[in-house]
Amino acid sequence: MVDKKCLTALKRGVKSWNKWRKRNRYLQLDLRGINLSGEILLGINLTGVNLAGATLIKCNFCGANFDGADLTGANLSEANLSGASLCGVNLTGAILIKANYRGAGFISSNLSLANFTGADLRVVDFTGAQLSGANFHQANLKGANFTGGNLTRANLELAQLEDTNFNHANLVQANFTTANLTRAYLEQANLNEANLTKAKLFKTNLSLADLTDANFSATNLSLANLTGANLTDANLTQANLTGANLTDANLTQADLTGANLTDANLTQADLILAKAWTTNFNQSILTGACFENLKINGQTSFSKVVCQYLYLASAQQKRLPENHQDNLRSSEFETMLQDLMDSVEVTFNEDINWVIMLDAFKSLQQKFPAHKMQLRYVEAKSNHRFVVKMKVKLSTERVAITESFRHEYNLLALGKESFATPKNINIKRKIRQELFSAYEQN
Repeated sequence: MVDKKCLTALKRGVKSWNKWRKRNRYLQLDLRGINLSGEILLGINLTGVNLAGATLIKCNFCGANFDGADLTGANLSEANLSGASLCGVNLTGAILIKANYRGAGFISSNLSLANFTGADLRVVDFTGAQLSGANFHQANLKGANFTGGNLTRANLELAQLEDTNFNHANLVQANFTTANLTRAYLEQANLNEANLTKAKLFKTNLSLADLTDANFSATNLSLANLTGANLTDANLTQANLTGANLTDANLTQADLTGANLTDANLTQADLILAKAWTTNFNQSILTGACFENLKINGQTSFSKVVCQYLYLASAQQKRLPENHQDNLRSSEFETMLQDLMDSVEVTFNEDINWVIMLDAFKSLQQKFPAHKMQLRYVEAKSNHRFVVKMKVKLSTERVAITESFRHEYNLLALGKESFATPKNINIKRKIRQELFSAYEQN
């Protein structure tokens, strides 16, 4: 309920109100639920005032001070708060549709679930603000500062975010679909599971950002800085990464299907288990990149790439060429690519049954005769797992081959439980020891 003394003072005008506030600066002012729609209150001092549930539609609060005020659930649609100070304000669940906050400050404010749809928030300072679940749909946030802010699950679809600062911000599961993030700053930001489908990130700084499981499908990342970024399991299908800097980036299990990485810098990047079907790596720099189990096909292009050396295993293991004084020859690079295209790998745990594994492979050969499969080798990994590598003529059915191999192995294992005799267990242990000894020597 609105305090009568507050209301009387407010009716005398802004100048009178501000003088009264100076004389009564320690009063707890209650203006909950007040309706001030359409009022012109330039420069008014509303610090610490309780305005929860207030109706402030189309009010002009230009230059006003709301520091520490409670605006929970307030309706500020189409209000003008340009140049206003809103530090430490609680705007949880407030409605701010098409409001003008240009140049305002929301430092450390609580804006969780606030609705800023279509609002003008250019150059607004949101440093350290709580904005989880906030709605910025089609808002203009050019040059705004969200440094260290919490925007978990915030909606920034179609928002204008050119030159906006999100450094160190929490953007987990945030929605940036079709947003314009040209030249935005996202250094060390957390974008885990964020949706950036069809967004524009031209020349955007994403260095050291956590982009795990993020969706960059059909996104424009040309000339973006992704140095040291974590793109594990990220979706980059059909993304434009022309000229992007991916030095030291982690692209483990990322999906690069149909992506364009022309002129990109992938120096020391991890491409472990990444999908690169029909991907364009033309003229990119791949020196020191890790190609372990990189998935490519005949449409993956590597024309005029720069690659002095590369690694075929994680942690900079299995250097190619082995001699650190030598540079990788183009013929060696082509052979390596052919080996990746013609190979299918299946991982087994340490309890692999070698007889059943061979029987399963024979069944697989019969099921896929056109692939002319050959067993290349079985490799012991340091984590006590074994990788069976097969050569195939075609590579279009890798998933089907892998699943069929596991299926055949499991079926045969169920029917041959009696295989685990003491004699065969000793044979299996001997084989395992020999494999791990060979692994340690390599």
